[in-house]
Amino acid sequence: MRKFTTHLFLFTFLLLTTFSHAQTNKDTYVVLVSMDGFRWDYAKHFKLQNLDKIAKEGVHAKSMKPSYPSKTFPNHYSIVTGLYPDHHGIINNVFYDAQLNESFSLSSNAKNDSRFYGGNPIWNVAEQQGVKTASFFWPGSNTDQKRPGIYKKYDDKVSYESRMDTVIKWLQLPEKQRPHLITLYFDQPDHTGHDFGPLSAENKKVIIQMDSIMGQLSSKLDQLPIGKQINLIIVSDHGMADISNAKKVAILDYLKPEWLGYKAVINPIMSLQAKPGCQDSIAAALKKVPHIKLWRAGKLPKRLHYGTNPRVHDFVIEAEKGYSLVNDKDQKIKGGTHGYDNKNKDMQAIFYAKGPAFKVNKEVRSFQNVSVYPLIAHILGLKIDEVDGKFSEVEGLMRKLDNEKMR
Repeated sequence: MRKFTTHLFLFTFLLLTTFSHAQTNKDTYVVLVSMDGFRWDYAKHFKLQNLDKIAKEGVHAKSMKPSYPSKTFPNHYSIVTGLYPDHHGIINNVFYDAQLNESFSLSSNAKNDSRFYGGNPIWNVAEQQGVKTASFFWPGSNTDQKRPGIYKKYDDKVSYESRMDTVIKWLQLPEKQRPHLITLYFDQPDHTGHDFGPLSAENKKVIIQMDSIMGQLSSKLDQLPIGKQINLIIVSDHGMADISNAKKVAILDYLKPEWLGYKAVINPIMSLQAKPGCQDSIAAALKKVPHIKLWRAGKLPKRLHYGTNPRVHDFVIEAEKGYSLVNDKDQKIKGGTHGYDNKNKDMQAIFYAKGPAFKVNKEVRSFQNVSVYPLIAHILGLKIDEVDGKFSEVEGLMRKLDNEKMR
């Protein structure tokens, strides 16, 4: 009888815990926001009152490490899949897939072709488990198959205010229609950082504007009837480093055209395909080139998690920090760029978050951006397959009470 009573107690406890878990997740919302190219230390260089307020109300990381290469589409897709670019397949902003015999670029319709995209984006996982989702311009959200329940075709003419107001309207929909996971993308300060450099007066102005927008969004979310149930997460995809016309490498000047197959210089990195029998000639020629790193595919440092995907081709070339790879020595270089090794601090990104799932006024150490995926899944109570990201990396962000309820 005692054993039966004990078992009944355990069953009741598990049932109540499961009910509490489901109930908690049912009432939980996540709004994931990205500011493209927002470097980890902009808050140290410029007075950013709103991000500082959000940090005090919640948590922030010292920095967030981008996946390699530190480019826009690979990293936005890593954040929402929990996979490194080598594993989800968006290995750069521009690349060629030999099996498809097609190229991917941000200026072509290929960016919306789901055949290029591996992994299972968090909005797919959520929709499959009955959680409604929406996205306003998140890179990779407008493919022909792996779309959120609500999505927008990218149009950079849509104002930031309109984007924010639309998100608020989504969260005011009747419960049966209301998304519980929303992703929102802003294309600044990336553009200004490229044009003028990360610490320029022009970029400072834009960064302060973006900080103001984050404050407006946070306030509008708080004022909603469901405001206390919303977890706001603010991230970026990468940082930005200064470059100059005095530091550039015209990489193709060192190579014979007859050695080369597909080549794509996406400053400061390059993927290169060798024609049959030409690998050794290319390697020998490039070993003499100053201010670059050269790797054969599959031979990159393990910490980069890069170079095994066939879309990387035969060689990966990266310019030394501050240097640019160019097709032509007459090409003019100025401002800033990104794509360098992710251990380079200038490449690192931001993570701020506030809401019922998070601790208050807590700074945590840097972590990999692929761990945002299991973090969101945990908050929403979603079951996910094994990915590169680890919840253990971000568990310290969470309130203990929530951890106990959600396990």
